[in-house]
This record gives sequence, structure tokens and C-alpha cells, in this order.
Amino acid sequence: MTLSIRKCPVTMLAAFACAAMLHAAASAAPAGPADYPTRPIRLVVPWTAAGTTDLVARSVAERLGARLGQPVVVENRPGATGLIGTQQVAQAAPDGYTLLLMSATVHTVSPNLKKSFPLDPIDDFTPISQVVSFPYVMVVPANSPYHSVADVAEAARKAPGKVSYGSFGLSSSPFLISELFALSTDTKLLHVPYKGAAPAIQDLLGGYISFFIDSLPSPLGQIRGGQLRALSVTTPQRAPILPQVPTMAETIPGFEAIAWIGIGAPANLPAPIADRLNRELQAIAAEPAYAQKLRDMGLEAVSNKSPAEFRSWLQAQKQYWGDFVQKADIPLSE
Repeated sequence: MTLSIRKCPVTMLAAFACAAMLHAAASAAPAGPADYPTRPIRLVVPWTAAGTTDLVARSVAERLGARLGQPVVVENRPGATGLIGTQQVAQAAPDGYTLLLMSATVHTVSPNLKKSFPLDPIDDFTPISQVVSFPYVMVVPANSPYHSVADVAEAARKAPGKVSYGSFGLSSSPFLISELFALSTDTKLLHVPYKGAAPAIQDLLGGYISFFIDSLPSPLGQIRGGQLRALSVTTPQRAPILPQVPTMAETIPGFEAIAWIGIGAPANLPAPIADRLNRELQAIAAEPAYAQKLRDMGLEAVSNKSPAEFRSWLQAQKQYWGDFVQKADIPLSE
């Protein structure tokens, strides 16, 4: 009897301790999909601040945070042509609190231009939603003798290797699209690499290169100001902000190159969280003020795909550029 009396307090203390531990563990456990989100979310932008991708990220983050009831904080993690920030997200926990600003450069173009790529640009992520789409545009100086895509192609045929274009190097979209133009018109062009859009446009204005193809927001100011002449856009439809500029496909049937920005997360994000984020991004894309703000920058608000449809679209885009790289026999970089 005495022995059992001595055990009783110990047993009760152990029970209380066990209950306290279980309560603490439950309090510390991460919230499930039904409770998401319960704390701030970070949106990693693998590019420098103030560029097109950064401006889109901040506009989306502000509205997404308001709809979710938690701040969405933009973190710029530039470097290695978008790979540094992208790899950080790939290694993060798939809990919905780390998101990534995805782009054509990293996820569908560059992987086809390198001998090896440090990650799977699609399967290492949970694609959530495309948020914007925009064309690339072929521009020439206002005093250029070229007034159409056909003029450029004709000049290149008459003087192979003399008509020049600028790009950001062999892994860049301007290079790939310019070479697609060369292949599609059976011409040979002179490639001149630059470290960015600003020096390329400066040399274009100075007459040192013949034309430049870049995403529309980059040269839009000079187009509006009359310093540059836009010859064509690369999307299947004309750009609403430049309705007078024909598409490349109007001269070269089937020519297409779409720039895009989307939102993703680490692989294995729970489907309820991905679906919730997708719904909110679709609602944001439908906001007239938001859509007009993007259109003024040369961008179109887009969110018409489910996460599964966005993944399939990314795979098709990556395959499209991979097939072209092989067909054009473009050398791969390290």
C-alpha cells in the first residue's frame, strides 16, 4: 500500500508532463493547408530590383497579400542568370511560405542552351500560375532603311553575315529568337553580344548593330519617344499597346516567341495550397486597374490555367525551344 501511494504522485506528474508536451508540440506544429496562411510569405525574385520582373512581383505581392490576409514580402536574390534565387526556392520547404517568380529565361529557354543545368526547371517546382504574358519586339533606329521584317530578311539575303543583331549572350532569349528569325528566313546574321539591354540599345541607336529583339517593356520608352521603330512583335496576336505593329507571324507563318512570368513554389506543395494561390491569382488578374497598370508597361495580365495546366504548358514551351535549338544546331554553353 505504501509503495502504491509513493507511485501515485509520480504517475500523476508524468501524465501532466506528457499532456504539457503534447500541447506544446501541437502549438509548434506548422499549420495545415486548411489554416494557410498564418504568417508572412516570401516571394523570391531571382533578378535585380527595378526591372520588369521585379515590378510585376511587387504588384502581384501587394494584391496577393491583401487577399490572403498575410504580407507577401518580395526578396531579390539575383545572380547566375536567375539561378541563385531559383535554386534557393527549390531547396525550401514546400509549405506555401516560400514562392518563386518564374520566367521563360530560367524555366523554358536557358535549360535548352546549356550542356548541364543544376536543377530540373519544372519538376523541382510546383508551378502555380502564369501571371503575365508579353511579346518580344524587333526594333531598329528611327532612321533605319528597314521598315518591315521583310526588309531585314531581304538585306540579310543580299549580304550574308552583314546584318547584325544584339543579344545578352548565347543563353539569352534575344539570341535565341534572333537565330529563330535567321532560320525561318534562311539567312545568316552577325551576332553581337552585350551585357544588358541598355548598351545594346545604345549601340542600336548609334548604328553599330542593325536590329535588336528584346522583351517589349525594355525598348518601349524609345518606341514611344520615336527614337526606335518597332517592326514586329513575336506573340500570335498584336500587342494591345502597339496595335499598329504587325506580328512576326504575319510575315513568317508560325513564328512565335512568348515571354511570360509566373508564380511557383518548391516541389510537392500540397494541392489545396497550390489551388488556393491559383484562385487568388486568377482573381487578381481579373482586376481592371491591375490589368491596365500592366498593359501600360507592355504586359498582359494572365491567369487562365490550373496548376496542372500551367505545368503542362511549361513542358510544351520547354520542348518547343529544345526542338528549335537542335534544328538550328545552336552550340550549347557550359
